[in-house]
Amino acid sequence: MSARTRGSGLIRRPPRAIPVGLLAVVLLAVGGLGSWLLGTYLVDGTWPSAASATVDTISGTGIGSPEMRIAAVVLAVVGLALLLAALVPGRPSRVLVLGDDVPGETAISRRDLARRIQRRTENVDGVHSTSVAVRRRRIDVAVETVVDDPAPVTRGAKDAVDRALAELRPAGPSRPRVRTHRRS
Repeated sequence: MSARTRGSGLIRRPPRAIPVGLLAVVLLAVGGLGSWLLGTYLVDGTWPSAASATVDTISGTGIGSPEMRIAAVVLAVVGLALLLAALVPGRPSRVLVLGDDVPGETAISRRDLARRIQRRTENVDGVHSTSVAVRRRRIDVAVETVVDDPAPVTRGAKDAVDRALAELRPAGPSRPRVRTHRRS
């Protein structure tokens, strides 16, 4: 858990992470190819044999050719996709917990909250395994059991989830959904 004393909002994932990652991969590939072409040209004085036909074709292509128009459309679509990915904000990577009148905020990662709930529900009698997903508005808990009558296991798991949430008092998703699946 971490505590912050200034500001009132949680740190969000950078909205530019996806477009910057995509752009970095594309630029790395183009830069590596360009370095190879230029290095070979500087050392040998000619373009590499594997790329000489492509370099000649590109150098002879005019601006108004269909190939250049297709390339322009593809680059525009990629640019729009990167722009849209940059505008969509990331979801908060942490959830506020232990809200009270003391100044400052305490937060826990969504993964740690899910692990805490998972460990609590795995200690319930009759539970074989548990998986927990902390979503934006709800906490999904999937419980597997080998017991013939899963109703007591479901009640026990729901009580364990409620106790874990009561201890941490998360400000975000507070509606747990517990589903029990009987395992053969």
